[in-house]
Amino acid sequence: MASDHSFDIVAKVDLTEIDNAHQQALKEIGNRWDFKGKTAEIEWNKTDKKIIATASEKYVMDAMLDIFKTRLAKRGISSKSLDLKLEEPAQKGGIRWTYEIKQGIPSDKAKIITKMVKERKFKVQASIQGDEVRVSGKSL
Repeated sequence: MASDHSFDIVAKVDLTEIDNAHQQALKEIGNRWDFKGKTAEIEWNKTDKKIIATASEKYVMDAMLDIFKTRLAKRGISSKSLDLKLEEPAQKGGIRWTYEIKQGIPSDKAKIITKMVKERKFKVQASIQGDEVRVSGKSL
């Protein structure tokens, strides 16, 4: 008796964990004595899934993002899920970086994954379904 089995290959980020990491990072950034009198802000836009970091100086930006990425890592979220989309000047000579949260597998990467599965000649089928790859096969 044969039955179908399948699993999905997905790349989803838990937005609640990002929210928690953001709150913890805000507390730590607010307590840093070396940031006193300087612009150091991280904004989390849940609806657009964007992180907007604003700093008065480059070293403040680097330290602030290091704090945030450390908080993400402690919550099981890779910093590779952040995609830098925009670097622009901010008010008073500062800098602003906008990151998007990567959700799902891009179609070009999904094609590579399905091709790799097919090249291995496993007794399974791989198909692209939106922003994920479904691998299915029969159990004998």
